[in-house]
Amino acid sequence: MRWSWVGLLAVVLACAEAPRPVQTKTRWPVEEVAFTVRTVDPAGQPVPGVALVARGADRGSLVIKSGTTDATGTARLQVMPGWYVLQAEAAGFVSVTRTDARVPVTGEARLDVTLERAAPIAGRVVDAAGKPVAWATLRLRRSNETVSVPETQSDAEGRFRFDGVPAGSVMLQAEKYKWSPTRLELVAPAPELTVVMGGPGSLRVQVRGPDGQPLSGGPFSISSMDDFVSMDDMSPDELSPEEAQDATVFPQLPAGRYSISGRYTPVPGCEWTRGIVVQVLPGQQAEATVSFEGLHDAGPWRGRAVDANGKALDHGTVTAWWADEEPHGLGLSGRCKGVVGQDGSFAIPHVFKAPVLLTWEVTEGARGREARGPFPTGTGEAVVFRSVIGSLKGRVVRPDGQPVGFFEVNGLSPNNPRGEYVRYVDLTHTYQWVIDVWGFAPVLVRAQGREGEVLQVPDVVLEEGRTVHGRVFASNGRTGVPHQEVELMEEFDLDGNGRPRSRWAMTDAEGRFELKHVPGRRQFLRVASKEHGTVLHALETNETAARLRLVPNAELHGFVTDGAQVPLAGVNLEVRCEGGFKMSARSDGSGHYAMNIPADRECFVHPEGSPLNLRPPRPPQPPPVFFSSTRLRVPSGSRQSSDFEPRQGPASLEVSVEATLEFVTAFVLPGDVAWPRSPEALDALMRAGFGADPMPNTWESEDGSESFVPHFLLGADFRFSHLPLGHYTVFIRDEMDGADAILRIPVELTRTGVHVIKSARPGRGGGRPYTR
Repeated sequence: MRWSWVGLLAVVLACAEAPRPVQTKTRWPVEEVAFTVRTVDPAGQPVPGVALVARGADRGSLVIKSGTTDATGTARLQVMPGWYVLQAEAAGFVSVTRTDARVPVTGEARLDVTLERAAPIAGRVVDAAGKPVAWATLRLRRSNETVSVPETQSDAEGRFRFDGVPAGSVMLQAEKYKWSPTRLELVAPAPELTVVMGGPGSLRVQVRGPDGQPLSGGPFSISSMDDFVSMDDMSPDELSPEEAQDATVFPQLPAGRYSISGRYTPVPGCEWTRGIVVQVLPGQQAEATVSFEGLHDAGPWRGRAVDANGKALDHGTVTAWWADEEPHGLGLSGRCKGVVGQDGSFAIPHVFKAPVLLTWEVTEGARGREARGPFPTGTGEAVVFRSVIGSLKGRVVRPDGQPVGFFEVNGLSPNNPRGEYVRYVDLTHTYQWVIDVWGFAPVLVRAQGREGEVLQVPDVVLEEGRTVHGRVFASNGRTGVPHQEVELMEEFDLDGNGRPRSRWAMTDAEGRFELKHVPGRRQFLRVASKEHGTVLHALETNETAARLRLVPNAELHGFVTDGAQVPLAGVNLEVRCEGGFKMSARSDGSGHYAMNIPADRECFVHPEGSPLNLRPPRPPQPPPVFFSSTRLRVPSGSRQSSDFEPRQGPASLEVSVEATLEFVTAFVLPGDVAWPRSPEALDALMRAGFGADPMPNTWESEDGSESFVPHFLLGADFRFSHLPLGHYTVFIRDEMDGADAILRIPVELTRTGVHVIKSARPGRGGGRPYTR
């Protein structure tokens, strides 16, 4: 076989572009080391026969080692260096969990565990007549959550027993289906207990009108005010009311506090409501009256509805609202409607005091206008109604001026045959959106929106756009890269900090690609290949051909440790680079990680998470660790080592924003960081800034059930733990449609402990706008 120099060169170049595996050289020993645990009682005497279990502290770890202490109270466990949760159990002693058991690589680790002698609690569960209550569930709640006492049940004789109970104050709770729950506060050790459980109670509710006469229908809502009584767990029999002598009876309610609401309806469209609290006792019937007696009808309350320019609102409906400022729906509230006449006049027929809010709407549920009190006397004066929310109205047309029936605005279709669309705005600033129509170039629209105003924006006239041809080459500049995705990006979308809007094409066997209907404004072509590298190309306004040459990745590897030669497993490391390139890896059992990252670009490594499980503490979790970001720039084709340790500091920073997590985020940078000068500079700060501690969104209630709240519905509360003393800059970002509002807050941490910052939402509290 004869080789040509040209063919041989092509083969060599192609081989040179093959991916190089990341080496996993480690300086940690791969063998297990001895972990010696010694157990003693409070007097320092050894405790033999203690069952020990060591579980890897990283999330989802399956590493479990076990052993039993000998006559000297000592056990030697062979484990890999790392972080463990150690549990110790022995008959007659309180179970102990040590969540911070660390085994270094430098030699044998030792841990002394003191076991407290158990104070068992036993007794009987009986009813009011002293008869045993079998199969009741009993739980103990302690202040020390590291002590585990499993729940138990009463037997056929009503007897129960808890072993391994710590001395001190505990709360005993007994529950059984169709019985009222019982709580007892006691101090362990305790004498033989008698826990008396009562059957369900009953509740008789009567609702009386202003004239003192009973109203039909009874209460319209009932809810428990005790966290250990769940309405969701009640059977239909418990919540099914019975009608009896102008009253409503709930015959099977667990004992506890309940909020009851009644309603009085003078005429259709008007209703007054009142909420009260009632206590239900076991085996007894409680009486409750929701009364509107003494309320005087002060209607009609009159006014004239006008807009901000004084023009009468000559149609629609006005609704008056009023309410007492009491929690849990208690107290007096109400609403009543009135029709608006041709001159804007309206009359609210039945009110018991001046309203606090008036709303105007054309159709029920539509976005309308509102007016907030205090109001004039209610004798016909003009009331100015302002728009609840502003809007920007526009239209999409073809080049011939004909409306487009189907189009998308930021990925959502109004499906309007007249080509009309509306963008609702709730703050005064510049909004931005992209309109997509099949067969045409995407159109970028920017317009100034004003809170409470309806504004018209110019028509969007579609254009076919340009066709861009290109080819993706390997780093040698000659070899095409086949089957590679090429993204077409807006500049403001590169870092993924707004609504994602990318278009893409796939290269053919020779690395060629084609993108049609590309807009005439500046765009970016982005390629991220794990095997061949990355490239980011600015596609200028008139450019129709692009030659993309990939820059080979670099190799980044290292270890994550606690700073004291203890490897941390299961830590996620995310690399964020300019141009929106992101890579990630996870430390293994030895704390080692390795990954390919974009080369010749400014990047920041964010070790995220820790040996922390955000779910309820089953099993117990170790104390969390937190990291700061690290900047790096690695040459193409090189291999760089970088180790990471949690930050250590005596201060914490709490940032509370009057908003939810749906739109608001916060990040911190060390030092005095200036305002970013552009959206791109803001993106760079967000790449560098380290985020807040992970927030749990799942909780365990006292009865052992779980409660879940989606993260975006949580309050915008952020905590940054273990910060060294010094100067920091906090940025709060309010992500709005096509724009950001930013607050910059310098902070000087001069003392240990928690520093608290309370802030309004940046979009409403003086934030600086950044239109993307």
